[in-house]
Amino acid sequence: HNFTQGIVMGSSGSSERKNSDHREADATARGGGGSGQAVKLNVYEPRESKRYQNIPAFSIYHSGLEVHGTEYVFGGGGAGLSTGVFTQRPKYMPATAPWKYKESLELGRTRYSRQEVNRIVREMKRTWRNSDYDITGRNCNHFTDALSKALGCRSVPGWLNRAARVGNAVRSVVGGSKNDPKNNGNDKNSALADDGKLAEIKEASIMADIDIGKTGCLNAHTAHSLKALLDVKQPGFLQSDSDPQLLIVLPFKSAVKARGLVITGGEGESCPKTVKVFVNMPNLDFEEAEDTPPVAQFEISKAEKTQSFRLPAAKFNMVRWITIFVEDNHGA
Repeated sequence: HNFTQGIVMGSSGSSERKNSDHREADATARGGGGSGQAVKLNVYEPRESKRYQNIPAFSIYHSGLEVHGTEYVFGGGGAGLSTGVFTQRPKYMPATAPWKYKESLELGRTRYSRQEVNRIVREMKRTWRNSDYDITGRNCNHFTDALSKALGCRSVPGWLNRAARVGNAVRSVVGGSKNDPKNNGNDKNSALADDGKLAEIKEASIMADIDIGKTGCLNAHTAHSLKALLDVKQPGFLQSDSDPQLLIVLPFKSAVKARGLVITGGEGESCPKTVKVFVNMPNLDFEEAEDTPPVAQFEISKAEKTQSFRLPAAKFNMVRWITIFVEDNHGA
């Protein structure tokens, strides 16, 4: 639980998360009180909202449901996707997105663990397909309402989906799509990285090539986030929140050649143990990360604070996204 990790990317050259019973949560997990994990509705409004946003019938909102440090959203239009359900960094929208963060509302507390929540979402993915998305009948707000109820919490407020109820024809502009699996270098026979040292990392770092504004990390502790870790002037450390797992997404400004990974772990039992690396798969959730064969995998020793690992050159030649899944630690 108290899990610390430092990550530095290195390169030799630069060029580009079973089915689950949907049992209703215990009554004490409902409402704003009681024990359990907070379930938050994150609301977004149009970035350009001057014309209609102050007219009640025309107020348009997008939403996601945040629990255990992960925000779950639903959208349509992702080419090649069967599901429209994906995860994103809570309360975050890129500067180029048509939505901006507005507010968060707590819908209650759930006693489901993060693994149980992921299984519920996994089941919902089967019926919330991107091709079924409809701006008035089955949109992102309908999904957050359904997921909140599945977690034993309240419905979303009525005003959230008012525009859909009056039939306002607004095109959906939300929905992520995973990169074509053919392009990510993933297969069951993917070579695992060697455990050898990589002396050249510091001399050819690609840290400056990371698009900091688009980075994300699921299950990160609020006080020790990925942003703190990547702060060049005053670097901090990254720590997990509800359990030892972390899912880190690092986008690059252009395609890069990644040749190594340097990991500085926490001390003792909180040190990361199993680390899996994926290429060009920015929308993985925890359960998918557990089920998908990684391009590279490392076992971290708690005996050394900082360790370097080589990445297989053939798999890391045209990299735009690197996703790092910290699966467990040494027992904390």
